[in-house]
Amino acid sequence: MLRRFRVPYGDSEKSFQLDEEHLLYHVEPRLPPRPSQKEEEARVTAALENPVGAYKLSDLLNPKDKVVLLTDDWTRTTPVYKIAPIVLEEVLNAGVSEKDIMVIVARGTHARLSKAQLKRKLGAEIVDRFTVENHDPESDLVNVGTSKMGTPAMINRRVVEADRKVAIGGIVAHPLMGYGGGAKIIVPGVAGTETININHSMGDHPKAAIGIANGNPVREDAEDIARMVGLDFIVNVIMNPKNEIVGAIAGDVVKAHREGVKIYDAMYGARVVKKADIVVLGASPRDATLYHGTFALPSAVPFVKEGGTVAWVAPCLSGGGSREDRLSFKELLLLPPEELMKSIKESARNRLPPSGSIFDWHTNKVVHRNKVVLVSDNISQKETEEFGFNYGKSIQAALDRAMRSEGEEAKVTVIPVGGLTVPIRE
Repeated sequence: MLRRFRVPYGDSEKSFQLDEEHLLYHVEPRLPPRPSQKEEEARVTAALENPVGAYKLSDLLNPKDKVVLLTDDWTRTTPVYKIAPIVLEEVLNAGVSEKDIMVIVARGTHARLSKAQLKRKLGAEIVDRFTVENHDPESDLVNVGTSKMGTPAMINRRVVEADRKVAIGGIVAHPLMGYGGGAKIIVPGVAGTETININHSMGDHPKAAIGIANGNPVREDAEDIARMVGLDFIVNVIMNPKNEIVGAIAGDVVKAHREGVKIYDAMYGARVVKKADIVVLGASPRDATLYHGTFALPSAVPFVKEGGTVAWVAPCLSGGGSREDRLSFKELLLLPPEELMKSIKESARNRLPPSGSIFDWHTNKVVHRNKVVLVSDNISQKETEEFGFNYGKSIQAALDRAMRSEGEEAKVTVIPVGGLTVPIRE
């Protein structure tokens, strides 16, 4: 019997049909009802009142403290404008002066946020009321030592010198550190480029993978450095695909984060038992650009057989960019994965700009393992092929072609929200 499936696509959705006899899994998140704004605020307040592994934030603060509040940047969907007012009210109620509070956007090596972007991310009132800065990974850094794994820890001076360090972030699926949130706000968030590159160069470890936090050397290195810096308190949220807060946790950078991961897994984790011949993968919600959309690709790998097809659905609203950029990206994808990783490691070791990022390597691995078909209305067939991917005019067209290729016994797994799904390995 034919069944219709829907995949989120930007602010809308795309659909396709599949005979149920070919369906292996339909991986959908297990979410609570959509919250009201009051319910979102109540979740954050409850987390602050019941911190994990730490004293209450109000008990950590002294009226004379200089406090830095770290937030993630525009590449993350965390609704900081909903969370920061609650956290800052707690800080102010502890007697800390407004002039002694600084907000730093932990952008790592991402682009600086403009004034308009800062207001959208943090809320106009916070930008107008408090000192707000973008982190700079190239200047005004302090060496706080070397991590247990040998990473030189160059960190934003203002963060290091603050009496108290508080961080806001979101727990989401992440192809390198397992999950977002926690110590990621320090490395890469407010670290120097050299620190970030060396930390990320450990990304070929088998546990540096989506859905793995414990034993993940990239995350544990960041956590070690966060301890060295003295990150006092985190507030991390879990969001539904509409970026509404459906879970919140606060407290110690490691203990609270791991409790948050349990909440996240209960909503977005999917146990992997059998592999399909074909996976239909929605890149939502990080699907505005092709590069952000690639973050979803590693989540498909545990669900699809080697050599199978991934129909990757991403609107890529920013389009295909320049031909030069597309062909440069294709060059990276054509490199053998081990050669690209060798280049990344050598660049980090010699303190040189890498030829490609660790995230390019993750995409490279998927492309070498599986046939990746991009379905996007905003990137033409020619542009798709110049990027190094196969082209699908629609989900249905990509699926029908893959079914003909794989044969009449082919099995399909559908992952509509691939940007948030994490595989739970047996």
